[in-house]
Amino acid sequence: MKKNIRLTLALALLCAALSTASLASSLYVVQGMPGRDYTTPSDPAFPVDVLVNDEVCYEHGLAFGLIGGPLTLAAGSYDVKVSVADSLAPCTDTPLVDSTIKIDAEKDYSAVLALSSNGTPALLTLTNNFASVAANMGRVLFAQAADAPAVQVILQNTTTLKLYTYTVQPGALLDVTLPADTYTVEVNQGTTTLVPSTTVVLSSQSAALLYAIGEASNNTVSLVTKTIKDVI
Repeated sequence: MKKNIRLTLALALLCAALSTASLASSLYVVQGMPGRDYTTPSDPAFPVDVLVNDEVCYEHGLAFGLIGGPLTLAAGSYDVKVSVADSLAPCTDTPLVDSTIKIDAEKDYSAVLALSSNGTPALLTLTNNFASVAANMGRVLFAQAADAPAVQVILQNTTTLKLYTYTVQPGALLDVTLPADTYTVEVNQGTTTLVPSTTVVLSSQSAALLYAIGEASNNTVSLVTKTIKDVI
């Protein structure tokens, strides 16, 4: 009888663990604010630490243009503090940003450190679409996280030479599905080129995360990318 009770309890715990895992969500953290956007003397790389719920020092020294994660999280609200990196005592400096992020079950998010419209550091939180992608197609998720007005994103298929042009507002996420192939990507603001032609490989059944980061007024805008494969 005791063995049966122990077996039943073990199965219940296993089922609960599997259920929690199946509802887990993911969070990518992007350091999208170079030091000279925030304060002139700062190191352009401007590494930061990321503290979650005052418990887990999730990132140590995440520099401008780098993507951390994904961090696997259960659904709920999370306090995220971003501070200037401290190599001796990570995540202990006064936060530049103290923000609450709401995570829904089975969702995928990006939190981008950037400047807000009033010039203060902020976390721009975006929901990534990782729904199934058909064979021979790929999804482009372009985040306009740069300190700039609306931008034009121009993608060109290097095989067919077909152009795809989109306008993306500040803080918005472009979500389009295109034929899998190699593309060049250019980001413009009117007649000004913010990001010159950059090559991105869009694999079959993948999602390409593209983040425009930096500040247009001081020519620090750049494009950082990450490919998520097997989006099926």
